[in-house]
Amino acid sequence: MQSAHQHRKKTQVGNRIFGWAADEGGCRYYRISLPLNALQVNGYDTHHHTVMPRAYNAWDVMVGQRISNPGPSERWQHLARQGRHKLVYELDDDLFNVDASSTIAYRFFSQLAVQDRMRQNIVAADCVTVSTEPLAERIRVYNPNVEVCPNYVPAWLLDHTPPQRQDGIITIGWGGSPTHSMDFAEVGPQLRRFLERNPQAEFHAVGTDYASWMRLPKDRCRFTPWIPGVETFFRTLDFHIAIAPLRPHVFNQSKSDVKVKEAAALGIPIVASDVGPYRTSVQHGVTGFLVKRDHEWAKYLRMLVEDEAMRKEMGAAGREWARSQTMEGNISVWEKVLCA
Repeated sequence: MQSAHQHRKKTQVGNRIFGWAADEGGCRYYRISLPLNALQVNGYDTHHHTVMPRAYNAWDVMVGQRISNPGPSERWQHLARQGRHKLVYELDDDLFNVDASSTIAYRFFSQLAVQDRMRQNIVAADCVTVSTEPLAERIRVYNPNVEVCPNYVPAWLLDHTPPQRQDGIITIGWGGSPTHSMDFAEVGPQLRRFLERNPQAEFHAVGTDYASWMRLPKDRCRFTPWIPGVETFFRTLDFHIAIAPLRPHVFNQSKSDVKVKEAAALGIPIVASDVGPYRTSVQHGVTGFLVKRDHEWAKYLRMLVEDEAMRKEMGAAGREWARSQTMEGNISVWEKVLCA
């Protein structure tokens, strides 16, 4: 399928870039704010907002994040017909395969009209940016010009010290949005038994109260509601050990390894499912552990809870790896796509 830009005259790309964000959440931070702010530091004129500016013709490049509603889609198609801008459709998840357990997202993105608009907007774009190669393969059936721009973390995380407890209680934690019910169904029973048998450990959920959802012991859990601002969210992460469960599912095949990168940059060892994006980014036994079988959640968590030296060694190794995973160190990846 050919994209619309192949049938219209393309203007020369300049260095004024506008990012049309979908919301104020983590996807905007990683896929719009972080790269455009880094490009600005490198001399480009960039701006991003959830509202399209009236003077949109002043911008050379328009990045549209998962545009799928009727009004924004009409504007996107209008821009495509004009042919004055380089149009970049940004997508960070396989929204054509959202699982029903993510009720809000599924209710919206499973609508045929929404999926049709997404396809049309992808087709109309000059190129599409995605975070992983599996997602790129999924999208190339609609537009052959797909560029993989991985999720990177801000460099300041490497120098930030998480505010961990010093009273002998070891915090196992996870933070994120309410779209991981199917993933925590994988780890819930194992984590519940682990906490019941290891009184020196607690579970801290940030953003979404999966502790309650998994029926973990209430006196062994803490919950911090979602905090506006991703960088404030980062400063809330006080884990000694991070976990990242992921169910083998078509949606998760296109997920990125950003949870691993966040933990590594903060010097926190991670226990993650041996699935998809985590399989290649977690160095098993070096920066954390990969879980292949259910009983291994308790095995690896116990090893880390009981061995402070192991936690520090793995955390340091993860942080060293994360030095190669910063936005500042990889901005050329985005520059080649948006500014070429």
